[in-house]
Amino acid sequence: MPNVIARGSDGINGINGTDGSHGFNGVKGTSGDCPWHSSNTNPGRGQDGGPGTNGSSGTNGQDGRNGSDVILRVSDFVVGVDIDTRGGSGGNGGSGGSGGPGGNGGDGGEKKDCDHSGRGGNGGNGGRGGNGGQGGNGGDGGNITVIAARVTTGSVNGNAEGGPGGLGGAAGHGGAGGQAGNGYPSGSNGSPGQNGSTGTSGTKGKDGIITIQETGS
Repeated sequence: MPNVIARGSDGINGINGTDGSHGFNGVKGTSGDCPWHSSNTNPGRGQDGGPGTNGSSGTNGQDGRNGSDVILRVSDFVVGVDIDTRGGSGGNGGSGGSGGPGGNGGDGGEKKDCDHSGRGGNGGNGGRGGNGGQGGNGGDGGNITVIAARVTTGSVNGNAEGGPGGLGGAAGHGGAGGQAGNGYPSGSNGSPGQNGSTGTSGTKGKDGIITIQETGS
């Protein structure tokens, strides 16, 4: 007796998120000189670096399809048969994109006759990492029913297990903070971005039921 394949198809994996973009670097401060009279100017402060943009989230994995129900009618069940009605596996969630790094702060303006340069700009903060997509649910296994007039030495090698759920996507990493600009005093380094959240995994599908019925006629 031939094998019967009625398995559900697997879900498609989610798409990975895109990485965030790099923040812009701050512009250097303007040059200056000591203000011993009103027409002189101090060295300018460096511009702060721009923040990195956030990474985008990964998309969810698709659910696996259910296996098909199979009913097999035979007059005399004496030959083994393999029947596969497993549910399809859930697709894995896509990974979150990494956050973009912050831009570097601009250096303080150069001194001329002054004792020190201008204040350095602060580094930009890193962007947040994107969240991982959710894993798809596994498909249910199809039911297997064998109906025979009489059952003697036959056997059924049935597999009606529910499909496994897909794995949740990995969290995206937060972007690095930008470096402080040099100056008097120097600026502050930017803060690193937070990591995204890991996606939840999908659930396993329900197992199908395997039944053998003897009609006696």
